[in-house]
Amino acid sequence: MIYADYNATTPLSDGAKTWMNQALELWGNPSSSHKHGRKALELLNKAREVVAALLEVHPNEVVFTSGGSEANTLALMGSALEVGKDFRLLTSGVEHSSVKDTVTVIEKLGGTAQYIPVDQDGQISLAVLEEKLQTFQPHLVSLMTANNETGVIFPIPEILELCHQYQCRLHTDAVQGLGKLNPSFYRHADLVSVSAHKIYGPKGIGALIIKKGTPLVATHYGGSQEIKRRGGTENVIGIVGFGGAAAELKNHSPVPSIAEVRDHFESYLGQNLDGMSIQGLKAPRIPNTSNIRFHGIASEVLLGALDLDGISISAGSACSSGSISPSHVLLSMGLSEKEAKECVRFSWGRSSNLGLVEEVAQKVMDHVNRIRARNRAKEVLK
Repeated sequence: MIYADYNATTPLSDGAKTWMNQALELWGNPSSSHKHGRKALELLNKAREVVAALLEVHPNEVVFTSGGSEANTLALMGSALEVGKDFRLLTSGVEHSSVKDTVTVIEKLGGTAQYIPVDQDGQISLAVLEEKLQTFQPHLVSLMTANNETGVIFPIPEILELCHQYQCRLHTDAVQGLGKLNPSFYRHADLVSVSAHKIYGPKGIGALIIKKGTPLVATHYGGSQEIKRRGGTENVIGIVGFGGAAAELKNHSPVPSIAEVRDHFESYLGQNLDGMSIQGLKAPRIPNTSNIRFHGIASEVLLGALDLDGISISAGSACSSGSISPSHVLLSMGLSEKEAKECVRFSWGRSSNLGLVEEVAQKVMDHVNRIRARNRAKEVLK
């Protein structure tokens, strides 16, 4: 079995497992004042401090959520509720579905959203952003750090500088940036979404980093947990697992080796196979991601063939993998529906190496050539 879908999720690391085993023995409610509760709270706070240290923020700025999607929703809805019905949001057409779908709700509640277009490489124009900041005057800009489908990186430091110049707050979905980019690249944003299961932690836990002084209305009620930003008993085991993964990541920097693996994979394919194109190739990308179109081959056909060979890849975001619609990200980059449905994503991780990606590349080429030959034969028979 070969796993090449690390952008969807990562395996649980030994560090995360070790920390979670500690939490399994502490059944107290961290909001309780007795000894059992205090022990659970102590472990929870330790995890918060480690996650904060990884992100280079203050522990009181870390609000744990059920994952990156909820963190995105809290950032947008919490900002919209704070402003009211005249709320104005500026975002892009390539954001994660949790942002895209939340925008629809905000508009139903009376808010207004505008979109910054991306070019064929999936990149935005800072000049267009500044023009929108001047004319639309949004309360919040929400632009992701790195795209989950293409890996394209938005220039967050420059975006933040422009936003603050025009007295606007910035939220960035850094779920795919955590562990792949230096936190200093995105941590200064007013609101930052992250997730544990993209850095070898457990699923079902994430965080929204809320910079001190950033106004935000809670969207979960029923208690004063998480600095009064998210009511409800904390998922202690998940939070502690996040802490364990963060502690391990702090001492493990696989980015250079993963970049070498990704680049070798793309080069190997490019030298040996015609009729392929890489989305976002000319833009800065996170080091582990390749979104490749194999011309004339439907993505589900290639995915199925590779799956039978024990190779796991995807056709895009795991949150929309059940959809038969073409990727909104790729359509926003100018691909036709047919072209978008010919794209697949390879995303590499800690267990990936040069030999493994060559094996995957060879299997891909075998299947692509076989499927194309079959398609040509069908055309002849027509």
